[in-house]
Amino acid sequence: MDKIDFFKNLDFTEYESKILNSLLILNNASPKQLSAHSTVPQNKLYNILKKFINLGITALIPGEPHKYKLVNLQTYIEDKIKEKENLLSIIKKDSKKIKEPVDSEEFSFSLIKSQRAIMNKLAENNPKVKKEIFGVQGSWKLWAKGLREMQNTIKKGVKVRAIGIIDKETKKRALEWKKVGCNIRIWNKKFGDYPLRFTVFDGKWARITFGKPEIADSKDYITFWTNSKSLIQMLKREFEVLWKECKVF
Repeated sequence: MDKIDFFKNLDFTEYESKILNSLLILNNASPKQLSAHSTVPQNKLYNILKKFINLGITALIPGEPHKYKLVNLQTYIEDKIKEKENLLSIIKKDSKKIKEPVDSEEFSFSLIKSQRAIMNKLAENNPKVKKEIFGVQGSWKLWAKGLREMQNTIKKGVKVRAIGIIDKETKKRALEWKKVGCNIRIWNKKFGDYPLRFTVFDGKWARITFGKPEIADSKDYITFWTNSKSLIQMLKREFEVLWKECKVF
């Protein structure tokens, strides 16, 4: 464990964290010793030590020269952790009150960058679907939130159909999606080695994602998210043709 980073996580500054770390190592030390060990300039040191004394975590040892030592540090850390836990609890509670704007019926088009961002978007969007989800997958990416939300969506009666590449690399991942209730078919390579990745939700919204092999880094993946009726109809027709020509997994 990096003690300096630990103290910084408790809201101490870089200099403060270095001094605390030095006091732990040296047990007790004069300002000159502390400055040399921690590399904190002496003109910064005295104000920090004064702050520590006011916090009740440092005591002054009388004598020549004056020395300082840590006191009640563990109690301070425990109190600080409780404070952060309480704050996190409040943030979690308040986060449930934050709602994204309801999707408009007017034409909408947006770009989402990175694989992680689109994964989060899909996991948040799937619970809103009422009737069906269908589309073409690439690598059958697995993430716990996505699987959980998809399973819950299917349990509500939503019909989910997916086509994707099934090979030695992707088979196990595809099986996990099948286990949660997805109806899966194997991509027919007569249509090409790399399928266009898209998903349609209730015939109202669609996404098209561009990633590997065109884009190597997942952080640079691009997804189009739209409610274009003409595009959705085109994707639906394309999917139904593919579905008939692909074998059941």
